[in-house]
Amino acid sequence: MVSNPVSGFIKRTKQYLYEVRAEIGKIVWPEKDKATKTTYVVVIFIVLVTAFLGLIDILFSKLFSYFFHI
Repeated sequence: MVSNPVSGFIKRTKQYLYEVRAEIGKIVWPEKDKATKTTYVVVIFIVLVTAFLGLIDILFSKLFSYFFHI
């Protein structure tokens, strides 16, 4: 007997969603204060890297305008 492609798709989709739900149940979520501290570290790092890249951009802009008189 030839299986229906639609029913095969539905069966595979149900199996996939079942497996996704099982995997989500295995997740260990961090505690609130740890997540908050990690978020602060990431935000501070982003601000520092942005400031550093901005300063480098200004420096190169000044150097190029000095050498090429733009």
